[in-house]
Amino acid sequence: MSATIDKGSRQLPYPYGQSSRDEEALTAILNALHYHSGVPLERVRVEVRNGRCVLSGVVTREYQRALAEKTATEAGGVTEIVNLISLAS
Repeated sequence: MSATIDKGSRQLPYPYGQSSRDEEALTAILNALHYHSGVPLERVRVEVRNGRCVLSGVVTREYQRALAEKTATEAGGVTEIVNLISLAS
């Protein structure tokens, strides 16, 4: 989950724009989603940057979309959640 990016001679511990708080929030959200069997993790992507969580991907049921958002909200650590998860046709 953590990455090191080489910018010339200096090492940045997190990708540009991401902080340790973002990584903690991402970990909490992914762990919470892991324990909800109603959310297919292989079909949902979670990104956290500057306290903003973006959920994306494609699921087959509306309840999966709603459950992913509810779970991310309850996991905490973010100031905004944007749910871009769409439903499969």
